[in-house]
Amino acid sequence: MGVMTLGEPLGVFSATDPGRIGAESLFRLRVAGAEVNVAIALARLGVPAWFLGAVGADAVGAAVRRVLRAEGVDTRYLVEEDGPTGLMLKEWYGLRPEPRIYYFRRETAIQRWDPPRDVWANEAIRRAHFTGITLMLAPALAERVTAWVEAGHAAGMAFSLDINYRRRLGPPEAWRPRVEGLLPFLDVLFASRDELAVLWGTTDPGEMQARGLLSARQVVVVTDGAQGAWAVQNGEEIARVAAFSVPRVVDVVGAGDGFVGGVLAGRMKGWDWRESLRLGALVGAFAVAHPGDWEGYPLWSEVEAQLQGQWVDR
Repeated sequence: MGVMTLGEPLGVFSATDPGRIGAESLFRLRVAGAEVNVAIALARLGVPAWFLGAVGADAVGAAVRRVLRAEGVDTRYLVEEDGPTGLMLKEWYGLRPEPRIYYFRRETAIQRWDPPRDVWANEAIRRAHFTGITLMLAPALAERVTAWVEAGHAAGMAFSLDINYRRRLGPPEAWRPRVEGLLPFLDVLFASRDELAVLWGTTDPGEMQARGLLSARQVVVVTDGAQGAWAVQNGEEIARVAAFSVPRVVDVVGAGDGFVGGVLAGRMKGWDWRESLRLGALVGAFAVAHPGDWEGYPLWSEVEAQLQGQWVDR
């Protein structure tokens, strides 16, 4: 049984050298997007993964298909729509460990996309995962995705959402109603402490439940960077893990998506919440230790070797 992720695929032009982007800068084309990253993490961990979304009839869209298929992700629900595939530029300049990001998302293919309803008939898919980014790309897209989630919930599909707050897509008062409209249909919500504070003025999922935003059945997975992650249900912490130590941080982009993919993979394998959080933390650690969004995610055999203390470097 597997997981489908749905959202916006992106072509990523990443500068090959550090410094400001200039007229003579060289770039490498990669493929990313939060839900693309999660799908690849799942596939590498041995969990069947499907990707739902839209690309344009362009070279970047073709690259998205090739990468996903090469990574073992099922692309039967990835369609072409009018408009280009979304793009972003990575510039390695500044004082922070993450790169500066420039997005090109105006009138892209994903904004015309309507999620397919025939996926409910695919008995191999038991969970759907997406992020708040998808809800913020266009109001009409948010309406279609919300209706699709509501229909899927009625059909018995489980849903998880990673808030993935991006201030460039709108202020908190724009994000809050779109996310809250979907909270009743989720069984798992992923959020950082900062995201909870920005959107709801609290870092306590128990307080959110007291306000009527969450129910006792729902699990909130809270992340706090180097401080680790924990899961809360019905106002009680049910699991907590520390972050894995990384000798050298190379690229933090994609670490959160890798964490989510690891947690979902653990749950699909029947692991308890602590084991699943630990798997997520390990995938996230691999991500920050390597360049690229998802390129550093481990294979399942590598995870087993690491967890069993059998990793051999020489």
